[in-house]
Amino acid sequence: MSRIKQFRQRLFLLHPASLGGIFFLLFIVFLTSTLFEYRYRRLEIEHMMEEEASLLIHALTVGAENAVEGYNGNRTILTGSLLGRLRLLDRLDRQKPLTSRALKDIAGRGGMYRINVFDRTGRRIAWNVPPDHAPSLHHRDPKRELEPILSGRVDSLVLGIRQSVSDRGPRLIAAVARSRGGAIVGNVDASELLELRRSIGAGSLIRKIGAGEAGIDYIIWQDTTAILAATPNVSGADPLLADPVLAAALRARKPTTRMTEFDGRPVFEVVNPFYYRGANVGLLRVGLRTDHFNAAFAKLRNRFFMMLGLLFFGGLALFNLVITRRDRALAAGAYQRVSTFSSSMLTSMADAVLSVNGAGALTLLNAAGERLFGVRADDVLGRSAASLSLELASLFAEAASGEFSVMKREFRCRAGGREHVLEGSFSRISEGQGGAEDWQGTVVVLRDLTEHHAMQERLERQGKLTAMGELASGVAHEIRNPLNAIGLIAQRLDIEFTPKEDEAEFRHLLRTVVSEVHRLNAIIQRFLRFARPPALEVVPTDLAAFAADYRAVLEGEASDKGVAFSLSGAPGTVALIDRDQMQQVLLNIVRNAVEATSRGGAVSVSVSADAGSAVIEVADTGKGTTPDERHRMFNLYFTTKDDGTGMGLSIASQIVQSHGGTIEVNDRPGGGTVFRILVPQAPPSGGDS
Repeated sequence: MSRIKQFRQRLFLLHPASLGGIFFLLFIVFLTSTLFEYRYRRLEIEHMMEEEASLLIHALTVGAENAVEGYNGNRTILTGSLLGRLRLLDRLDRQKPLTSRALKDIAGRGGMYRINVFDRTGRRIAWNVPPDHAPSLHHRDPKRELEPILSGRVDSLVLGIRQSVSDRGPRLIAAVARSRGGAIVGNVDASELLELRRSIGAGSLIRKIGAGEAGIDYIIWQDTTAILAATPNVSGADPLLADPVLAAALRARKPTTRMTEFDGRPVFEVVNPFYYRGANVGLLRVGLRTDHFNAAFAKLRNRFFMMLGLLFFGGLALFNLVITRRDRALAAGAYQRVSTFSSSMLTSMADAVLSVNGAGALTLLNAAGERLFGVRADDVLGRSAASLSLELASLFAEAASGEFSVMKREFRCRAGGREHVLEGSFSRISEGQGGAEDWQGTVVVLRDLTEHHAMQERLERQGKLTAMGELASGVAHEIRNPLNAIGLIAQRLDIEFTPKEDEAEFRHLLRTVVSEVHRLNAIIQRFLRFARPPALEVVPTDLAAFAADYRAVLEGEASDKGVAFSLSGAPGTVALIDRDQMQQVLLNIVRNAVEATSRGGAVSVSVSADAGSAVIEVADTGKGTTPDERHRMFNLYFTTKDDGTGMGLSIASQIVQSHGGTIEVNDRPGGGTVFRILVPQAPPSGGDS
């Protein structure tokens, strides 16, 4: 239900142009579905008409084939009878040569119309009509037409049905070989045979079916030369080969359909090739009236316009309803935006924003605050501010009890696993006149100054180191010459002068002077190295492998004091470093960690990558450091050890800074200190050392 409600709210908030687009899209969908239905109905009607025409064509084909079979059977009988009579004449001719007179009597009794006898050369020698009456072959070449019999290749020949040259009707003509040489030709009347073909043939079927079927406009049986048969209303038709559709249908094996015109009105025509005993004998064309199609289309069109009207008026009503609801929703949304603007602005600020109510419970924590303290707002809202930071909770209490409504403080607190320097601007939230009785809570804007302070400390430290290095260099040069003179004089006294008494004490004092001169010289050399550090010779180095190379030395430092040592870090963290100078840094910091850790404690070294920097982390379980110590520990000569020189960490910081890096120092959760050496990672193309 909530999803439906959200959908309705979003619909009511749409812009009118968007609503118009939606209604237009719905109209297009409706129109598409209507056109699809129209096409489907049309194809369905065409399919039904095609099936109807196909059944009709099948009936015509079967009827025509049966008619042709019946006609051929009757013709075969008539032809056999004629050939039998001619063979009887041949037997009579063998007994006695036939004469024209005899043929006239035989023709009258035997029902034959004409009889002609030809010799071996094709010359007519006897016939049954006077010479002035033209015979059936008078206009033809008997020798050419009777050549199969005259040559002896066949003994009988059917010459077909031909029209009498005397215009006395059709005649069936046949010939048999003459035993005396030559041929005997005769014909009989074929009028009844042709009448039978006309009465039972395909043309008769076409005329009968076409005349009695109300849904048929025409039926045409047509070959490439002419119309073989057609319904009476067909006066002519285009030649098959002149019409591309008919020409293609003549070569096809299945029906072809199309819409065409007949007598000025549209018809649905089905064209099917007519095959008899495997031979193509033309096309059967059936034209069906489109009354059913037109009626269905009219109904579909009326339905379309009706649905279009309903969609228009319904859409107009819905559009008005949506516009009204949209205006109401926009008004409510505007009120909600005005009421939540301040909260949204605070939530989107880059600085952390927190607020507490009168009971000190958190009521607001924006995204920047979540990132700063490493928590989710949903997990801490409603809990005390002390769950985030005790320092922050105390400042909230101070701001609530103070006489000023706005208070600024800079403080340090631990947040997100690190120590931060924060600047907070605390403001009381009040209603009415803003008196104490109207106090509702406190809001604070926290700005993280950690990086700013760290940069400032690094700059101050670098300035101090530079100044102290220059001072040390000058002092070293001033002290070195007289110190060398003292050393030489002491050595000469030890060699050239022998006291008369207390010689042993004299020798001891001189050697002490020489030893201290050497120690002062070593200190001066360190001063000079600090003031003029050697140039870096950097190479791409895998820090995990680098730390592992000195594992034995580092473990030795720890084991001598009974401190556990561990080293971790996967290969692949590569940086450009001066291996010798970075070794000095690592040994110095690990040595300080071991010295700060009691027996039974632990020191760990780990290598990792963090935001483009390669990190070597040295953690111990010692007594830890105070904020003042962390602030001063990199100053030259600062030390908390009785025998320390105060130069180790200064030199280490100077080396790391020359690599473009820095050293961070933080308390370790659970006790101890964590040194983090950060140097830039090598570019991806850099190789490992």
